[in-house]
Amino acid sequence: MEIKQDDHGFYIGDEDHKDAEVTFNYTDDKTIDIDHTEVSEKLRGEGVAGKLVKTVVDYAREHNLKVTASCPYAKKKLGRTNEYQDVFIG
Repeated sequence: MEIKQDDHGFYIGDEDHKDAEVTFNYTDDKTIDIDHTEVSEKLRGEGVAGKLVKTVVDYAREHNLKVTASCPYAKKKLGRTNEYQDVFIG
C-alpha cells in the first residue's frame, strides 16, 4: 500500500480516485492543521487512517513544523499517541 503526496496532503490510490486521504493546510509558516481524514470502505479496519496521520507527523518533523488538527479523528490520534507529542499542539 503506497502512500503518495499531493499539494494538499497524502493519499492512497489514484489521484483521481483516492481510496484514503489525509489533508492539511498551513496555518502559518511553522504550523499545519490536519483538516480531513477519510478512508474508503474497502480499506477500513486496516489502520490506514493512523498510517496517514503518521505520515503527516513524519512530514512535519522533516520540515520542522508543528501540527494541529481540526479533524476530530486526527486530533484524537495525535493526542493519544505519546510519540507525536514533539510536534502536536493540542
